[in-house]
Amino acid sequence: MNSDSNSRSKARLIVVSVFVIGFAAGALCLNLYQQLTSSENKKTPQRGGTEYLIEKMNKEVGLAPDQQEQIKKILDETNDKYREIRKEIDPVLKPYEPRFNAVRQESRDRIRALLNPDQLPKYEEMVNKHDKMREQERERSKK
Repeated sequence: MNSDSNSRSKARLIVVSVFVIGFAAGALCLNLYQQLTSSENKKTPQRGGTEYLIEKMNKEVGLAPDQQEQIKKILDETNDKYREIRKEIDPVLKPYEPRFNAVRQESRDRIRALLNPDQLPKYEEMVNKHDKMREQERERSKK
């Protein structure tokens, strides 16, 4: 009778253990699924895109909310101008870089006009870094 009782206790312990392990595995899987789907739903700004640039400027320069909106408008207009240039010009026959540079300079001048004296040096530093990176990329692409 004692061995029969021990067998039943062991069987119950095994059944309970299987359910507990199954519950824990399910909870972990649900947590992992929620993390994966929430990170996919978060729209991470595309590098070089308007939202990315606004975030970067906000971190480096410290923009007020109204400045963010005005700069977003400027960047959107600049991107529209870039698209128009790309449509008009065949890059193989005639490079569009000179026209891009003019649009870029105009955009930067408009942004400078929105910034206060404390923000301007930080913006200039950011612009200089960006220009150096663009120049390095251009040099790499020539090789």
